[in-house]
Amino acid sequence: MSTPTALGFGRGYDERQPVIVLLDTSASMARPAHRPAIADLNRALSDWFDSVRAQPRLRARVEVCLLAFDSQVRVFDPAARVLVPLDQAGPRQLFAPIDGLLPPELHAEGYTNLLPAIRLALELARRRHRELTAQGLPALRPLIWLLTDGAPTDQAGTALTAAELAADAELLRQAERERGCVFFVVGVQGADHGLLKVLAPNATFMLQNLDFSRILDFLFQSVDRVHGGDSATQIHTDVANFARLRLAFNDLLEEER
Repeated sequence: MSTPTALGFGRGYDERQPVIVLLDTSASMARPAHRPAIADLNRALSDWFDSVRAQPRLRARVEVCLLAFDSQVRVFDPAARVLVPLDQAGPRQLFAPIDGLLPPELHAEGYTNLLPAIRLALELARRRHRELTAQGLPALRPLIWLLTDGAPTDQAGTALTAAELAADAELLRQAERERGCVFFVVGVQGADHGLLKVLAPNATFMLQNLDFSRILDFLFQSVDRVHGGDSATQIHTDVANFARLRLAFNDLLEEER
């Protein structure tokens, strides 16, 4: 992995694209024992940060906030290079330009307590957009990407039903209608397709193989599918079409069940 430059954006690019990535680090990511998914994800994160730094347009525009969720939700503090509870992270450090960002080392444990991570992501998206606007910088709507291999649970590990996800799904739809974010889901092997589609009816992508490098590459190439005047529905459609045309994944989209 190459050595990053100091944190900062490339010259000549004022537009900012905040991206929040929700990473499932629950215990299921420790499987299979001979090649844990979490190890593949760590390798992919390292490789992917290098690949994005090699693309001037993305390097100069994209700022990243990483959230990891298992039984608890933690945010990545890029200065300390550790995942910490929100109240222990520097508030101005949560979104970092990818040009100087080194990813954390992820570990798999606990349940898939997703809903608090979604709520925190929505709050951080609102907050960051306000901050950029107050600085006079043109800011595109934050993108929120969820990457998971399981099904949502509560803090005790009890699986949630579609009805129990409905309120948070409506929060996401409301945020999208108000142009506060655009939300996407990538479910990998073992993910509950039906439940994830409750959260993202038009933007749930299913991947049969655990190829995290290709997921992350697709995720950030899709940044260029976002245009200021488009609705969330149009952006979802553009990203889905982009996935098909570019063949970014093998079998990215499952046939409708």
